[in-house]
Amino acid sequence: FTKEQKEKVWAEAADAVEMYHDDLLRRWKEEMDTLLVYAGLFSAVLTAFNVQSYQLLQPGSTDPMVALLQEISSQLASFTVSSPFVNSTHAGRSTGYIQPHFHAPTSAVWLNTLWFSSLVFSLASATIALFVKQWLHEATVQGTSRESARLRQYRLNGLHRWRVGTIVVALPILLQVSSVLYLAGLVILLWTLHTTVAAITSTLVAIVFTSFLTVTILPVLKNDCPY
Repeated sequence: FTKEQKEKVWAEAADAVEMYHDDLLRRWKEEMDTLLVYAGLFSAVLTAFNVQSYQLLQPGSTDPMVALLQEISSQLASFTVSSPFVNSTHAGRSTGYIQPHFHAPTSAVWLNTLWFSSLVFSLASATIALFVKQWLHEATVQGTSRESARLRQYRLNGLHRWRVGTIVVALPILLQVSSVLYLAGLVILLWTLHTTVAAITSTLVAIVFTSFLTVTILPVLKNDCPY
């Protein structure tokens, strides 16, 4: 090969690697941007629900009327009868309102378990997505010189060797799991509130779950399935 031919081959190879490398980073960055937007909105919604749901795990505040009635009962117990008089020479002993031992309902336990797990998965996917964006930023290489081409190929090999692509694919799965947990908790909550609303919502959630399973299993059974 002449020097000109070598230079031409090298330039073509460098252009091909640059095009593939830049396109790959662009697609991954766009996926992470979309994921971050969804995870942020979803986490905000979950937080609003969790702020209310965790209160179901705590005993309710003391009813002032109940405490007042117990105080009156204590005062009445201090009365002494000396016919024809009724005296209260002994100060009534206030025992305070004794609250019964609290047991959180099973539905509340499951509801909070599902919703807080959903929030953890959502925040985890957003956090990992931020890490991925940093990795992709560091993998960016500018220039068309031989040194730039070698560095670009070196970093591209590193991305594949350390399974960055697998992480990018796994993050949407985390968000899907988070969505499933949220919907399951929502169904539990509705069954404790209203049967009709719960039945309709459960049917819709079942349809969504079936769709999830269908688009997950079909690619395994059909090689030409685009899902």
